[in-house]
Amino acid sequence: MEDKHLSLKHRFIFGGLVAAFFTSTLLVFGPLSLYVSGNDEMWFSFRSLLSPVTLVAVIGLVVMTLVLSLPPGGIHKILCCLVFGITLGLYIQCGFFNISYGSGVLDGSQIAWKDYTTYGAIDSAMWAACLAMPFALYMVFKRSWRNILMIAAVFIILLQVGSLSIKLYQNQNTLNKLSHEVTVDGMYDLSEEDNTLVFLLGSMDKSYYDNYKKAHPEVTETLKGFTEYDNVLATGSDALVSVPAMLTGDVYKKDVKYTEYIRNAWNTNNVFDVLQRNNTDTRIYSDDKYFGNGAVRKVENIADRAQDSEAYWVIGGTMYRYTLYKSVPHYLKQLFWMSLNDYSSFKSNRTYNTDNDDGFFSDFEKQGGFRYTDRYPSAVRIYNLKGAERPYRLTSTGEKDTDGTTLEEQVEGEFCCILKMIDHLKENGKYDNARIIITADNGDTEFSQRPMLLYKDKGDTKAYRTSKAPVSLFDLPATLASTVTDDYKTIGSGKSFKDAEASAWNRRRFFYRSTGSNAESRIEEYKTNSSAIGEKELKLINSFYLNGGKVDNYVLGTELTFTEDETAAMYCQTGFGHTNGWRTIINGTPAVMEIPIEDIPENIEDLHAYFNVLNIYEETACIISANGEEVYTGRLTNDARVNGLNFLIPTDVIGRDKTVRLTFTFPELSENTDIMALTSFKIYKQ
Repeated sequence: MEDKHLSLKHRFIFGGLVAAFFTSTLLVFGPLSLYVSGNDEMWFSFRSLLSPVTLVAVIGLVVMTLVLSLPPGGIHKILCCLVFGITLGLYIQCGFFNISYGSGVLDGSQIAWKDYTTYGAIDSAMWAACLAMPFALYMVFKRSWRNILMIAAVFIILLQVGSLSIKLYQNQNTLNKLSHEVTVDGMYDLSEEDNTLVFLLGSMDKSYYDNYKKAHPEVTETLKGFTEYDNVLATGSDALVSVPAMLTGDVYKKDVKYTEYIRNAWNTNNVFDVLQRNNTDTRIYSDDKYFGNGAVRKVENIADRAQDSEAYWVIGGTMYRYTLYKSVPHYLKQLFWMSLNDYSSFKSNRTYNTDNDDGFFSDFEKQGGFRYTDRYPSAVRIYNLKGAERPYRLTSTGEKDTDGTTLEEQVEGEFCCILKMIDHLKENGKYDNARIIITADNGDTEFSQRPMLLYKDKGDTKAYRTSKAPVSLFDLPATLASTVTDDYKTIGSGKSFKDAEASAWNRRRFFYRSTGSNAESRIEEYKTNSSAIGEKELKLINSFYLNGGKVDNYVLGTELTFTEDETAAMYCQTGFGHTNGWRTIINGTPAVMEIPIEDIPENIEDLHAYFNVLNIYEETACIISANGEEVYTGRLTNDARVNGLNFLIPTDVIGRDKTVRLTFTFPELSENTDIMALTSFKIYKQ
């Protein structure tokens, strides 16, 4: 029997199965399961992780099978037992035997490893038992030890497959996670024949343009052929709502997560499908949060990051480092201690910077202006610029001033540079046949409902004029579609800007206002049938509440965000500002959160709370209480921005309703003020 098992055939069967156990545990299940559990920290998609994992796993399986199977006799048995014991230790360590160090998050900060000697001893004992187990089986069960190990290997592999399947089912958004990149490719390249340029200026209220025009009356001569529409209704009150609605025609109503809404909006048929079918080279330069994966197929400069060869090094190398950190014994973990920010370290030098208008304009001049090509018959370029958004950093000549400028200088700087780009079109004989739109994502006064809009159609060379036509920025998709086809009535509002001129004064228009704060974050739907678009003319017809107005029980260990998906906002009761896609601001005294916990394990003395701090606006004393008991007393400084806020919550202060009530107070402040900006929080077992 023993001689039979030493044959090359049987060595390959046994060695191959042990190799499969090792490969599955460390090279496949490890990175994939850790990704699903913590995908909020990672920019890439689950599908993009499959390629490097598959490559590494295949190579690992082949190499390990050869290493374990080719050596003869006793060496083969020793190697198989050793690898099985190591793999068993990796599996138990990664899945069941880890603890939180320091803040409990991988932030790259120094850890006092010597403070964990008791845990280190227990962890080492676990590893010793795992390593000894296969050798003990060999000593005790001479005839059946191989079968026992093979059955155990198959059983654990099946457990891993089942566990990963359940995690994927519970986190289905993982499969559709965005992994695209907005590049600067072709940013200043235009067609020789036909061009449509859209300058989308942040928060450029109609009143701001009116003031600019008064100071620069010569602009009406420069912009010959343009129509100024002074009765324009925005799609939404802030960029998070307005920009996707302007591009796709779909509206965010908080019925699903924002990222899911974006994905769906780009997967449906929209104006960019029309442009693509008509051989138009379309490029949009905006924040990548406004794009779903469907945009990769429709917009030329939206690229899948995972297709970039450099991304494989980041996805594979960093993910396996994370896996090793989770899987190796305590005394080896410091070799792999890292920051999860490493996942975001891969940034192509082609990435579009959305907050760098001075760079956008200076790069245009460095290149020598637009380049015209006959590679495509027509081109659409949409430039989403900072416009009139705060903080003001642009001088009147379009240069950057880090000390800050004024609103008037910011607006002048934007138009100074846009007019230079228009002059380049004129100098090269491309102006008359170009369509040019200068507009805003939304206004900046009242409900932010009134943006500026200037439009020049192809071939229009008449004098600058003003129109009071009832226009909506929901008309932008149809306007773009009308540049390539007469069949555009099903796109967006179904009306182009030109069509709006023939509309009745009481045309029905809609506007979506993002408002509320704390747990009552909502989108308000307004309608107007009036030619006027002031607050009084906008009639509230519906309200859409975050998560349908429900408060979900919190599952320990889940990181929730104050970014675009707003998963943390439902727990904020008072003192927190409205989430705007980037953060929420604590701006009250006190600020209160109520967090109902799904389940609190027995025999847990403390829960660990971690808040990721984006910025500290006011250095001040801070006291945090949990259900009336002080759990944090300190001073908010830059350290909080670097390391976050960390504190323990004793489980014995949590009542029968399993609700954690956190109260943030700032005793040095006598009135409400912006104190700090938060991006996420997490509560987990200590």
